[in-house]
Amino acid sequence: MLPSRLQDSLSEHAMIAGGAIGLGPSLLVVDSDREMRRTLVSYFEQRGFHVAAAASLVTAKQSFATNKTWALVIADYHLPDGTGRDLAAWVRERSPGTRVLLMSGSTHVSSLCDGEDFFAKPFRLEKLEAYVGAALQSA
Repeated sequence: MLPSRLQDSLSEHAMIAGGAIGLGPSLLVVDSDREMRRTLVSYFEQRGFHVAAAASLVTAKQSFATNKTWALVIADYHLPDGTGRDLAAWVRERSPGTRVLLMSGSTHVSSLCDGEDFFAKPFRLEKLEAYVGAALQSA
């Protein structure tokens, strides 16, 4: 079950058209929580982004074999086979221009993600959308 603020945010924006799917920047969403992946993929696809999803570190790395031009990777810190911080380091080595945003519901999120861009869960989708817009403009 999604945190209520995330559900509210999705329902507030679910009907907004965002342009043709697949023509916008490419985002990779990495989270072992199926509902979180579904929510973020749906939200950004409705806004014209090409979005792929992965449930693990290994699957996320495999996604780079099919698309080497991700504009942004949005990853949960806690993955079943590693951490979002591990993924961020791996991405920086292979694709220095790709930004990584970490997410975590941990009460220790600031220390876990020290030195990385991060959002503490739960967060409002508008806040994430604003971050994505700013990150893509500065790239």
